[in-house]
Amino acid sequence: MKTKYFTSVAFVLLLSMTHVLFAKGAKSGQLPDITGGQRNNINVMVHPQVELVSIVQAIGNYPSILPFLMAESDFDYRTSVLEHFSPFAGHPAVQMFDRLSGEPRKLNFSAPSNIMLYTDKDLVLRQDIQPDDFVISRIYGLDSLNIFLGLLQDFAEASGFNAFYQSNVQFYQTIIGQTLNHIGNHNYIKEIEDFFGRPQQSYNIVLVSLYGSLGYGNWLLLPNGKREIYNTMGPLMVKDGLPFFGDENHLKHMIRHEFSHPFINPVTELYRDEIMPYAAFYDLVPALAKQNVCGEWEECINEFIIRAITTWLAQQECPELGQWAYSYELERGVANLDELLQKINYYQANRNKYPTLNDFYPQLLEEFMPGRPWLE
Repeated sequence: MKTKYFTSVAFVLLLSMTHVLFAKGAKSGQLPDITGGQRNNINVMVHPQVELVSIVQAIGNYPSILPFLMAESDFDYRTSVLEHFSPFAGHPAVQMFDRLSGEPRKLNFSAPSNIMLYTDKDLVLRQDIQPDDFVISRIYGLDSLNIFLGLLQDFAEASGFNAFYQSNVQFYQTIIGQTLNHIGNHNYIKEIEDFFGRPQQSYNIVLVSLYGSLGYGNWLLLPNGKREIYNTMGPLMVKDGLPFFGDENHLKHMIRHEFSHPFINPVTELYRDEIMPYAAFYDLVPALAKQNVCGEWEECINEFIIRAITTWLAQQECPELGQWAYSYELERGVANLDELLQKINYYQANRNKYPTLNDFYPQLLEEFMPGRPWLE
């Protein structure tokens, strides 16, 4: 244990020294503006900070450590990224990312994109948000984060990221336009805010061509208590040589699911002291769910609740979509789906007593406590 601790300290000190050296020679330059469009008050964008970290992920060890999280199919943009940036794979920013992303529950899965959404065009933390301690802990705290951002700034300068981004704006506009066309006319914001009983600041979809077919429900907390909500997603497939982020039904599922995480996850955190004594129940979670849905107990609670919510929303829209959603979640191992749907029906029938889902949440949590049939 001591050896590992001193190795980590030495690594951080080395990076600190490296950061100072790089900072002395670094040029001051902002990243480009966000490329984006809007439909039904949902912003669809390519976010330069997130795109930058996805490139670091693509050229380092990340694709071999967590291959299912990154694009595997070849398409022109991915080829251009690898050709342009691979010569910089030895840069300290990539080395630091490789080290941290290889550690469990550190700079992997949703953390890289979430952390980058915290930053402005100068790659410093935005002053108008309240960073989540859990997210910051995934990079070992603010000091480590600032070191990484300094190295990342130098990586952007050394590799010519800005020029590369600007040369691909037409590509970004194309995938944004296709996604906007496939969102359809459904009023997701009204549906979601009516269900949860709480308004939020904004709703955003960040397209990341280098990611695999997945999404992350990221969010930023503002001083007014509202959140900027993000569905950071990779393409469903490559179609006609371009990343394709899905038709209307796929986007509908992704939007409902990822936009629900910023409502549910923070509430679950408030009940962590009640949840964690039963963490051993994770052993009773179906193997299908462990494979497809969640990797630990708290995550299972979030995922099972959210998948019940998205199923319920689909059922309200039309029977066919509801049946598809119900079958899909059962096949992925959501073992208490029927019980959670019954709870949600009760919640909706008693909104005068439970104006927000936060008010009703303890009753949902009962489905993860001792005595429930699926946990026996």
